[in-house]
Amino acid sequence: MSSHDENPGTLEKWARAEHLGLTLVFTDIVESTAIGINLGDNVWIDDLLVHFEEARMTASEFDHFVVKVIGDSLMMAFRRSSEAVRFAVKFASCTGVDYIGIRVGIHSGEVQIVENDIYGLNVNFTSRVQHAELVEGILVSNSVKRDYEKTFGSASGVTFSRKRRTLKSFGEEDLWKVRSPELHAAVKSQREARRKLLGIPKIPSWII
Repeated sequence: MSSHDENPGTLEKWARAEHLGLTLVFTDIVESTAIGINLGDNVWIDDLLVHFEEARMTASEFDHFVVKVIGDSLMMAFRRSSEAVRFAVKFASCTGVDYIGIRVGIHSGEVQIVENDIYGLNVNFTSRVQHAELVEGILVSNSVKRDYEKTFGSASGVTFSRKRRTLKSFGEEDLWKVRSPELHAAVKSQREARRKLLGIPKIPSWII
């Protein structure tokens, strides 16, 4: 088993510092309320737990810490932004449940660790990045994009398209939508499964 399979005790122990630079990842399930109403608590909660277990299994390949679970959302920390992107692509492509699609925000910066939690403006910024994606997808900040391209170049099959977004309290920012063939195919499949589950019209493919 990988040495990253489970959180090593506290966040402070994992980080080995109270003030440091980390890459934060926020995930959120698309249309979770509608899904929960449709399925009922028992089925929905079971599927949600499967989804979270998939996140932990996928993240076990990387140096990470699961900071907390809030409802249907995850907050995670990674030492390297390139690994955060790789995790996000793999997890968004295989969320553990066929109809679950996620929106993800990723940003790197200085943070402060207090009582097993992460604080600072970069936490708020990452949350804003995640909420700037209205449908399934992964949005990253400039620093994350630069680091990924410096590490992998174009060999990984991942590309970035610029999205100008207004982030509450932060103003207009250039963000970057992550694209890859596996992610594109997964989103189409997830949307179709969710459309059938919820009985909703088909979403045009150009929105992906």
